[in-house]
Amino acid sequence: MEPAESSCVCTSLRMVTRSVNRLYDHALSEVGIRVTGYSILSRLAEEGPLPISRLAGRLAMERTTCTREVAPLLDAGLVETTTGSDRRVRILRLTESGARKRAEAYPLWEGVQRRLADDFGDTDITALLERLRRLQASSNRLSQP
Repeated sequence: MEPAESSCVCTSLRMVTRSVNRLYDHALSEVGIRVTGYSILSRLAEEGPLPISRLAGRLAMERTTCTREVAPLLDAGLVETTTGSDRRVRILRLTESGARKRAEAYPLWEGVQRRLADDFGDTDITALLERLRRLQASSNRLSQP
């Protein structure tokens, strides 16, 4: 059954997001992680240890959602937490096991990226990503009091 078309930006984005998430989750299930976990591991690999609130901000997530998404990564030993100079601040760091898991997942993630680009078109993917960044910036501006 085909999804319903909608003129609502939010509804349309959520529908597309669910569909694309399924592609990535299916591929990454081979190594036992989901795309959100892969995104967290990748951000920590690229930026180094981060307070959970900063990680949430970098991933455009609510802090509580980020905490919930990090929990299975902590349980699996892929991420570890320490306290900062302010003992209330939890700092997340990628473990060696987490770095290995990310490296193992990368070719699977890259395969989905390539399949999407091949099907949708490299130029269209590039244009879509640019427009999504602009839409996010616009939404952030409009959300400010």
